[in-house]
Amino acid sequence: MPVPDEDVVRRVLAVKDRDVLCRQAVEDAWKIIKEGYPERAWWRRKSTSRALMWEHSVNNAVAAFESDSGVRVIPHNDTASLLFDDIVFARFKKASIQLHTSNYPTLLALMFHRHDRDLFGHEGHHRVEIAHVLNQFETKLDWIGVVARERERVLWHFELRSGGAAVEPLPLPKRPAPAVDQVLRPVKPEAEETRDKERDKESE
Repeated sequence: MPVPDEDVVRRVLAVKDRDVLCRQAVEDAWKIIKEGYPERAWWRRKSTSRALMWEHSVNNAVAAFESDSGVRVIPHNDTASLLFDDIVFARFKKASIQLHTSNYPTLLALMFHRHDRDLFGHEGHHRVEIAHVLNQFETKLDWIGVVARERERVLWHFELRSGGAAVEPLPLPKRPAPAVDQVLRPVKPEAEETRDKERDKESE
């Protein structure tokens, strides 16, 4: 079983903008939670909000990858993960600022970050988490990215790309010349111009 390789994971998730779609799935889930559950401020169990966030994130991701034949939803033990190109195995999680997740210690949770152990009868999966971090007041998404761990040790992480191209500033139009420079001046005949110059000298 390989230790998750960052280059491999980045390459697989870059296909068809999967990384962007994963980020969008989490952002849209957070928007649903904020707008659809205004009463969450008094909920006594923090895990209620976390569970709803997971449900909406996974549901959004399933819809986003419906037409991507390289992505499979793997249901297992009352949860679900995504398998990308039979290479990258990912699950959605809420993480702390240290990028650690809190799991009920099921066999799956204990084995997920032990890369010397196989899961689901497949070999060669790079197992990672698509994690989101909230601010200390849990009022805003601070970070969405991919985290790889070996047991409790974070091996590497990177932030998921957001959609939309960078905005290029439009070139500014050239400033028009002052109006006084645009006034047409009559051309004086040569003889008249010479007389004007001599008159100017005499008056000095």
